[in-house]
Amino acid sequence: MRLAIIGGGNMGGAILLALLKSAAVPPEDILLIESDGEKRQKLGNATGCNTQAEIDEAVRSYDLVLLAVKPQSSSAVMELLAQWLLPEHVVVSVMAGISLQTMRRALGQTKLVRVMPNIPTLIAEGMSVFFASDEVGNEGREWVKILFNSCGSCLEAKNEDAIDAATAISGSGPGYLFYFAEQMVSSANALGFNEEEAQALVQKTFRGATLLWESQQVAPETLRQQVSSPGGTTLAALNHFQSKNVGESIQEGMRQAYRRAKELSS
Repeated sequence: MRLAIIGGGNMGGAILLALLKSAAVPPEDILLIESDGEKRQKLGNATGCNTQAEIDEAVRSYDLVLLAVKPQSSSAVMELLAQWLLPEHVVVSVMAGISLQTMRRALGQTKLVRVMPNIPTLIAEGMSVFFASDEVGNEGREWVKILFNSCGSCLEAKNEDAIDAATAISGSGPGYLFYFAEQMVSSANALGFNEEEAQALVQKTFRGATLLWESQQVAPETLRQQVSSPGGTTLAALNHFQSKNVGESIQEGMRQAYRRAKELSS
């Protein structure tokens, strides 16, 4: 696979670095197109990949084109890219809210993939969900899996609507966890721990609980029951959350995120 990455911002840069760290694609087979000279030079020096400032005929030497620019820049970028694409190109987008229909219209291309990564991609611990158009063959799908498994894990969706659903769950999910972490840190501060101690308590609790869940391979409900002794401290907190309908509120929040994702993709 030869890969052209358009956009060297947080997500494009993270994907590039993860790819090279995993040795999934050699640097000589990657082209980074980034208009910002400082970003381009920094990533070029760090990776040894080919770099350039503008989209041109060079993309024709690559099999897969990854669009990692901001959604508000998408129209101008796709207009430039369209004139250089070949029918056999597979175009992959990590641009939030840009539907396959919009891409097809702007690029005149049929081999399209839409991906929803999340912010832990920055440390190669991301969760990505992708949906490919029917025209993308098995080889193209394998390229996408190589690309995003190098950044953590990836899952292929059965329809494009699942990308909006994934936006509400895994895409926005770190924000929900950070919100809950905020509340736990604030509580730790109020109970006498300083900021450094509070951060450590909450970070290690999240990390340990997640690793335990992964190692046990059981439903979170099972683990929650195991740590909720009758009459104990955990159950006291959980009963309070239930009395305030916290669970229902969290689920409604995710439905709101899903509806907003649908609006942005329309």
